[in-house]
Amino acid sequence: MKIIRSYTCMLLTNYTGYKVYGTGVFIQIEDNFLLVSASHVLDNFENLFIPIEEGKNLFKPGGISFINETSNSRNEDSVDIGFLKLDEESVKEILTTYKFLQDDDLAINHKFENQPFYTFLGFPQTFSKFSHSRNSFHSYPFFQFSTPIMESKYLKYDKSPNLNIITSYERKKSYNLKIKQFSVGPDLHGLSGCGLWFTNPMDILTQTEKPKLTAIMTDWPIKDRTKVIDTRIDVLTEVLRKKLNLKLPESNIISVK
Repeated sequence: MKIIRSYTCMLLTNYTGYKVYGTGVFIQIEDNFLLVSASHVLDNFENLFIPIEEGKNLFKPGGISFINETSNSRNEDSVDIGFLKLDEESVKEILTTYKFLQDDDLAINHKFENQPFYTFLGFPQTFSKFSHSRNSFHSYPFFQFSTPIMESKYLKYDKSPNLNIITSYERKKSYNLKIKQFSVGPDLHGLSGCGLWFTNPMDILTQTEKPKLTAIMTDWPIKDRTKVIDTRIDVLTEVLRKKLNLKLPESNIISVK
């Protein structure tokens, strides 16, 4: 969990109120340093802040944003993934607190298994608050094991397994890092943009686990709160190959014009 946490940040709005708006993942590809999140989170890019130095300071990231454009509302956006190509000043500030995931840890062409080998980690709004009496910000990440559903069930959610990954959210079987015991899990508002990570169970047995980023969470559907919807990391890597001409393995699952 500590490994994933080092690549993951909360995205806040309201500089004085510390309101959690979403989650992001830091990735480095060649000499490009990226902040990846859901497009509907990055739509509000101008108002987003990142906590650094254990929340003692808030930093406003700068750079060039690349956000999926859609003629429909974000609620109907099957892709809903974007990134910020960070400028040099932002990278320096971010490295005081976080790390950047390397491109060989992106699970391109990953074959999903109907097993609980996957986890997501992000920052629920209800797990974060600013204490005016202490003049400090307190937050706890939420870490959850998750199982991809069978591809035969995707039509029910009007999603394609080539673009999206739908996984479970067993709210009554959630581990609370604050109280260090299992309890009922939180609302997932604030987790949009977090990563869905795969850990090989054999690596866990040998204590050499190195999580691979498979997707970015984009939705917690109102019609079924027992599921979360993610966008495959292949969508991001294909955009990076085409738009920024980066040298990444080609996806054999999707193509981007």
